[in-house]
Amino acid sequence: MKKLVSAMLVSLIVILSGCNHAELNVSKDQAKSSVIELRNGNIGKVEILSIELKSNNFLVEWENKENCERGVDSVDAVTGEIEMITAAIC
Repeated sequence: MKKLVSAMLVSLIVILSGCNHAELNVSKDQAKSSVIELRNGNIGKVEILSIELKSNNFLVEWENKENCERGVDSVDAVTGEIEMITAAIC
């Protein structure tokens, strides 16, 4: 009986852990391009300083030296939705 319960528990854990991995529809390059398109303005050009994937979100750090702006945006790797995390103007 203990073996059956243990086998069922292990099977349940394997099934549930497999369901937590969503398929990523947005690549690193697409996330980068989306942030550049969103943040480019009339003054200067946006430069991507870093990009990192954490919990199905790309954290994109950007800077526009000519416009004296910088910030971090989160790009959902499944939906492509962009959310501002931080932003600063000199």
